[in-house]
Amino acid sequence: MSADRHHRHEQKDGASTPGAPSWHVVLTGPRTPDQRREALDFLAVSRGFRPGTWDAVHQCPECGSDQHGTPSLRLTSLARRRHGTGLPDDATPVPCVSFSRAGGWLATAWLEPDAAQTGWRIGVDIEVVTGPAFATADGLGPAESSVGFSGAEQQAVAGLPEGQQAAVRATLWAVKEAVVKALGTGFRADPSELTVARTDPATGGLRLEVPDHPEAVVVLGTDWPGGELPEGQVGAVVLLSVG
Repeated sequence: MSADRHHRHEQKDGASTPGAPSWHVVLTGPRTPDQRREALDFLAVSRGFRPGTWDAVHQCPECGSDQHGTPSLRLTSLARRRHGTGLPDDATPVPCVSFSRAGGWLATAWLEPDAAQTGWRIGVDIEVVTGPAFATADGLGPAESSVGFSGAEQQAVAGLPEGQQAAVRATLWAVKEAVVKALGTGFRADPSELTVARTDPATGGLRLEVPDHPEAVVVLGTDWPGGELPEGQVGAVVLLSVG
């Protein structure tokens, strides 16, 4: 895995919130022929298993489609044909995973099986800052229609220097996407109904939050251990409990 094809970021000691589980995120670059396969093989090796152990499958809880919805890991046909000791089977606990693509890159995030078994979930999202959706306040739709960002979020962004606003909009959108991925729901309503940031009266900056989940941990791409995101991209990892 060459450095220009694969960048790895990990946080093994959880987050600053007590009780939050450890998590991992891998960025696979555009030169990789099969990004998801390489990321899943990296995950398998990190768990002590051989490449080709798991595939990711999707299942939509609303329509039953396997083309979208929350991903989960299952043994590959290759893994089922292997023989030996210490190999995983259908009873082996698996990590909880999340994926996101942007700008030719794939982000793959996961929680360890013990955290997943206790109800913790993870969501990841990466976005390209220069996308037209983030260039202006109404890039995701007219501000008066409240598409994308809540009034509190719009007000918080408007108070920032103009040169920072596109990146902040992209970041807030990444947080929203990561939240609904962690919840496993997707956007069932207008995304503006999910407020993830307000102006912090103490500092004047933004305060991130996940409604109804005080235990949630939000880690922006600028704080992912191991290195920066590709230039012009922002990202977020969200951990929360559904147990």
